[in-house]
Amino acid sequence: MRNKIYKAIVIILSSIILFYACNSNALTSLDDIVFPEKDVSYLHQVEPFLRFTCAFVGCHGYTAAGGVILNDYFEIMKVPGLVIPGNAEQSSLIQILEDKLPHFTYYERSKINQNHITGMRKWVDEGAKNN
Repeated sequence: MRNKIYKAIVIILSSIILFYACNSNALTSLDDIVFPEKDVSYLHQVEPFLRFTCAFVGCHGYTAAGGVILNDYFEIMKVPGLVIPGNAEQSSLIQILEDKLPHFTYYERSKINQNHITGMRKWVDEGAKNN
C-alpha cells in the first residue's frame, strides 16, 4: 500500500514539474519570437511566427482562407509556390511578407519586424526544413 502511495506522489509531482517546464518557455506574443542569423527552426521560430501572424481562426488556421493553412508544416508545403525550399526570392509567402505581392489583409502586419522577415527568408533559403 505504501509503495502505491509513493508511486502516485512521484507521478503527480513529475506531472506538475513537466507541466511547468513545458509552459515556462511558452511564447506569449510575437515580440517573444527572435530568429537567429542561421539554422532557423520551424518548431521554434517559423511555426510560432505563423501562429501569431497568419494561422489563427478566420485566416490561415484550420479555416484555410484562400485554401491556405499555415499552422501545419505539411499543409504549408502542399501549396505550390508558397514556399520553395532553397528559393526565398520565388516563394510567395516571402513575397507577401516583403510587400512584393498583395495580400487581402495585414491583421498583424504592424507587429512584424525586420528580424521576422529576414528569419523567414533565411528559413526558406536554408531549405525550409521541418526542424
